[in-house]
Amino acid sequence: MDSVGEDAADGMGGARGDGGDGGDSGDSGDSDGSDDSDRTEVWLFVTALSVGGAERTLVDLANGLDGERYDVTVWTIFDQNPLADRLDDGVGLRTLGVEGVTSADHAFAVERAADPTEYVRAPLRFLRIVRRERPAVVQSFLTADNLIARAARLVAPDTVVITGIRLVPTGETSLVQRLDTLTTRFADHVISNSEAGARFAREHWTPVDRVSVVHNGRDLDRFDRDPPAGLRDSLGIPDDVPVVGTVGRLIDRKGHDELLDAWVRVREERPDAHLLVVGDGPERAALAAKADRLAVGDSVHFAGLRDDVPDLLAVMDVFVFPSHYEGLPGALLEAMAAGLPSVATPVDGNGELIEAYESGLFFDVGDDAAMARALVLLLDRPDFAAEMGDAARRRARESFDRETMVRNFAAVYERLLAER
Repeated sequence: MDSVGEDAADGMGGARGDGGDGGDSGDSGDSDGSDDSDRTEVWLFVTALSVGGAERTLVDLANGLDGERYDVTVWTIFDQNPLADRLDDGVGLRTLGVEGVTSADHAFAVERAADPTEYVRAPLRFLRIVRRERPAVVQSFLTADNLIARAARLVAPDTVVITGIRLVPTGETSLVQRLDTLTTRFADHVISNSEAGARFAREHWTPVDRVSVVHNGRDLDRFDRDPPAGLRDSLGIPDDVPVVGTVGRLIDRKGHDELLDAWVRVREERPDAHLLVVGDGPERAALAAKADRLAVGDSVHFAGLRDDVPDLLAVMDVFVFPSHYEGLPGALLEAMAAGLPSVATPVDGNGELIEAYESGLFFDVGDDAAMARALVLLLDRPDFAAEMGDAARRRARESFDRETMVRNFAAVYERLLAER
């Protein structure tokens, strides 16, 4: 994996200028000319390689694209990139070098720029580099990078600009999200990971023929395993008890608060059950305090941010996903790949993954009583739960593997490039 390029530094007060001497960049791929000239240069642009579903999808895409056909570079706005070490050696990594601010409760995600002037300076740096190097494709994924990528069409009209919809916005939108929504139609193409996202784009003035759906995919073989010996003990979970689990950032929209309310009801019916919460975020301390206040703290285990999610899924008997809104959630897809029956809200992409009463059960957003009833039903009927889990695994393998995702992204690239 390449280190950050000189071009990211030249707009930050370095010795090099950025006005047109583009041939001197050490990692731009232009210096040797021979091997890269026959490959299509693709830049995958994201705010940061933080620990999240969109970022994991980007890493899988970057690693999965054919290196003989594509010269792939991952670009980030911020320089805090914990997933960078998961990029393969053949994938370049360049960053605009913006220093981000994180909090002690949310150390794996960037909250804002340390220097507010970078909200203007960093986009201008990226646009200068795009204008000079003219990659064939720039593809962005999230709100801030979407806005910058669309501006790239103005400085490099021959570059195909693809922006993303990874999450269908709700009423909880910020000014930046509203700007993203209003400018979606200015990209050459929009790729959503869900049908719900595609509908949203079309409803906001993006022509139908400029919208595609590419569902998330995962390396499904990673989730076909037994739990390692001693893992339950390390988590504080007894060996002979049923485990309900969830994976996701501990933020309000993920519904963990309602999950704890439901858990009180579950424990009344199944006092032997334990709840495993995997993930971290700003709500962790409040959630742990609530579990203790509700007198269920001894059965709720906060595992924090982990890199052994397949092993943790293997510990679980039932997966619960109470999100208020989603795109096409990777966490739910991974649970399906692990053969788990799921209890989830029927929002957006969740409904595209789970088939009701086939591979999981639904409950309305915020309905903790219905969530509890569904969980108890699956815990009380393990044969029924196992059938659902088997159906979930089959569905994941039929439709949501990593190779299919990469192939579908590449098909969009080829079609758009052929139209140029």
